[in-house]
Amino acid sequence: MRSFAFTGRYLLALLVFNLAACSSMQAVSVESAMHGSRPPGVDIGSLVIVKTLDKRLLKFRVTEISNEGLSGSQEFVRYADMDSLKVRRQGRHDGNGLGFVLGLLGFAALIALIANADSVAVCSSPPCTQPQP
Repeated sequence: MRSFAFTGRYLLALLVFNLAACSSMQAVSVESAMHGSRPPGVDIGSLVIVKTLDKRLLKFRVTEISNEGLSGSQEFVRYADMDSLKVRRQGRHDGNGLGFVLGLLGFAALIALIANADSVAVCSSPPCTQPQP
């Protein structure tokens, strides 16, 4: 029963790590964007998270980039009104199922190891006192 609790916690930690890795966000300098240069890594279609000076948290896909700010489908946010800007890293996890498959295989191997751990017997002396299966 104790191994099931460990397995559950291991699965939860693995899930949280996987979700964090798949949604990694990169901070972008709002200062450089305010001085007229285009924010690095932000393109049309990029997923961004903007925290404004009035403490609003906005998450949207960029539909327009100008010298004054970024537009999404709902509203326009000026660089001067941004406290922080984060953009989703492109290309690292998009369309890559290899990491998921390898993680799934690793998880299956761990479960098999835990399931067979109770049936392993080690004898240090030649005449083993436990009956052989």
